[in-house]
Amino acid sequence: MSDLKAEIQQRLKHAPFNKFLNIEVLEVEDTYLKAKLPFQEIFQAGSEERGWYIHGGVIASFIDVIGDYVFVPAYGQPLPTVDLRVDYLRAAKSEDLYAEATLVKGGRALGVSDIKVTDGNQREIAIGRGVYSTQGAAKRAEKK
Repeated sequence: MSDLKAEIQQRLKHAPFNKFLNIEVLEVEDTYLKAKLPFQEIFQAGSEERGWYIHGGVIASFIDVIGDYVFVPAYGQPLPTVDLRVDYLRAAKSEDLYAEATLVKGGRALGVSDIKVTDGNQREIAIGRGVYSTQGAAKRAEKK
């Protein structure tokens, strides 16, 4: 495991909510992060009659966390969320989900990331855009 991937995985285990989600970091680059959300029965919504699916709040949380942690390579830390938009494209069945986040903009005041969530068959479940506060968080290159 690369140092950066290990650093992000460790940071995810630090916060209790992120630890509960049990997100696994799969791939990290300077402006890209791919992760897996292992299915947990507690994520389910629905019913026996209508069918079970993963609750939208869980998906939104996954989008927010991965959209935030894509900034760690650039800023050395996760950042506070300013705004989050989520578009749900289809119901997520009770299975593992995957998210890919791309850092779109990393400025002095705000950072923007785009996030795509897919199922195991690469079907898009949801897309999101996160805006995060970068104020006071110097880029790693500027710290040196």
